[in-house]
Amino acid sequence: MVRHAIASEDKRARRKIILAAAGTLFTSGDGSLPSAAQIASEAGLAKGTVYLYFQTKEEIFLALLLEGLLTLLNEIEFAFQNASGTRDAKAAAFLTTYVSYVDRCPELLRLDALCHGVLEKNLDPAKLREFRLAFVTRLAQTGIVVEHALRLSGGHGATLLMRTFALTRGLWQSFQSHEEQTASKTDPTLAPLCTNFHKELTEALIEYWRGALAIRRSAK
Repeated sequence: MVRHAIASEDKRARRKIILAAAGTLFTSGDGSLPSAAQIASEAGLAKGTVYLYFQTKEEIFLALLLEGLLTLLNEIEFAFQNASGTRDAKAAAFLTTYVSYVDRCPELLRLDALCHGVLEKNLDPAKLREFRLAFVTRLAQTGIVVEHALRLSGGHGATLLMRTFALTRGLWQSFQSHEEQTASKTDPTLAPLCTNFHKELTEALIEYWRGALAIRRSAK
């Protein structure tokens, strides 16, 4: 029994090392997915060892994406559980936490963008379903925390969070182009393209949550 526990701990530790190596390479890279060989080298492992834990490099980065999303949901729960005051004050505390996390972990949105194109096309359907189920299950749990904090009816918490993610994804994909940002700085007519993502995301989410909570109030 003890040996089995130690073996399980070793496996979790090695898996964590592989994910950390993949994250380091992806964050410092050009946006493409590093190969399994590169990840193995960064982790100090044999390439064959990496394949004992993940069948493909896409699986590695899907796991990395899930890890980032679950961490974000943990932070969201903590923000709502520890916020006090009015519903607006609690929502504001959450938004501060949320935008801060997105700022600290830009690779999350980069991985998310790849998920719907590169990753999904090269993944075993069973693995993709496993990822989606893990995320949806955790999202539902966090949604309940949101509902309790803001006194919302069942299901509305998860809906608010999904719309928040969708708005974040859309803004990031609209404003992340380096070429557009560079061109905007030299051509005044393209100024609307030269935006501060942090500022745009903060303002857009404040407006969305303020309106969404107002609608929930009027519906009661």
